[in-house]
Amino acid sequence: MNQSENLNQLFQKLEHYLQNRRDDKVVEYKDYQSLKDELKPVLNPKTGNWDQLWETVDQYLKYSVKTDHPQFFNQLWSGQSLPALIGEVISTAANTSMYTYEVSPVATILENQLLSELKKIVGFENGEAQFTTGGSNGNLVSVLLAREKIYPQSSQTGLAGKKPLAVFTSKESHYSWDKAINATGIGAENLYHIEADENGSMDVIDLETKIKKSIEEGKVPCLIGGTAGTTVRGAYDPFLEISNIAKKYNCWFHIDGAWGGSVVLSQKHKPLLKGLEKADSFSWDAHKMLGLPLMCSMLFVQESGWFDRVLNLGDTSYIFHGDDRPDLGPYSLQCGRKVDILKWWLEWQFYGKEGLEARVDNLVDLAKYAQTIIQNHPNLELQSEPWIGNVCFRYTDPSIKDLGAFNRLVRDKLHQSGSSFTNVAYIDKNLTIRLILSHFELEKTHIDTFFDNFIMTAKKCHD
Repeated sequence: MNQSENLNQLFQKLEHYLQNRRDDKVVEYKDYQSLKDELKPVLNPKTGNWDQLWETVDQYLKYSVKTDHPQFFNQLWSGQSLPALIGEVISTAANTSMYTYEVSPVATILENQLLSELKKIVGFENGEAQFTTGGSNGNLVSVLLAREKIYPQSSQTGLAGKKPLAVFTSKESHYSWDKAINATGIGAENLYHIEADENGSMDVIDLETKIKKSIEEGKVPCLIGGTAGTTVRGAYDPFLEISNIAKKYNCWFHIDGAWGGSVVLSQKHKPLLKGLEKADSFSWDAHKMLGLPLMCSMLFVQESGWFDRVLNLGDTSYIFHGDDRPDLGPYSLQCGRKVDILKWWLEWQFYGKEGLEARVDNLVDLAKYAQTIIQNHPNLELQSEPWIGNVCFRYTDPSIKDLGAFNRLVRDKLHQSGSSFTNVAYIDKNLTIRLILSHFELEKTHIDTFFDNFIMTAKKCHD
């Protein structure tokens, strides 16, 4: 085959996949060993075997999870939008990187323009922003900024000989904080997990208690990490109260809005972010609640100049050639960076803020709808009041001895049958079905189908 024939083959397979990605099963499930035996993954020592290449493509598409399927509720992301997909394909075909203007001229202009508009919406108009490789990367950078605030020039001199720094996050916050503390040299023993209330929000009384405890232990409070949409319950921390405590103890205040930050676009639900304007930094993933292709993450900082102080390090004269050039690379933690702006730009350009706002509102409304179904069914029990698109529940019956094991079995049966794909988590050591509503085109009928599948499977397991 020549290049034209292979491209036609690619487009035909892609078109077939996209047209059928919401049909039939969510996944053609096989356990690890069975799938490995069928795939027979052996690298070919020969070259130019297009037949083998397309066979691998077919296998990949056949057994991949259909994350655009309306019964995929497993992750904090799902769906597939055509404008954003076009942006993803075009940027990949162009194969540029975001570190210099001369390599990515259009993308640099679009990124600066969109981030400028988003800073106004977030409330950081006089600050700065950048795209990151994910929400975890945004949290990591916030720790670096906080470290520099407490110990100026620590990006140059390190932490040796200084008092240990202390970081504070909710016990329901994302595990990326543990990794960030490790990577920045602060150490896991200096990360304090704050208790959460019955709704999953950070307990500010316990926060201040543990800040005082860290001081008594000879540590310096460094950063408080709030969460806008926790991973399990979708809870929002009390940002206004946290900001006051952060100011009192001279802590950097970061809000991890990877999942729930998109409510900033919703007039109806933006009050969940009350106090955002008082934060020092804010991370937000557009690939989650808004449904853009992975990855599309941003970090906003309240004041300008921090990226230059903390991230613009080393001799980069071989790639960055002067202060007057609008290069973005010096202000990122990484060097090479994927062009994520094009999919975000095209999505916004096509749907507008009004269309994106409607997505957020619809997902929250559907969570309330799911809550009503649970509360009206005699064998379903709501585990936590929904905040946004997280619906935590379980199947109950007096005759079931181990509710955790039973609900996990029901979930696994649904997954393996390919009918519905959700997840499990723990709330206060109790296993819960974690139904995530993140697909921006979900409708009530899809929620009805899920609960029909779940209840039917539960009854079969119980019988």
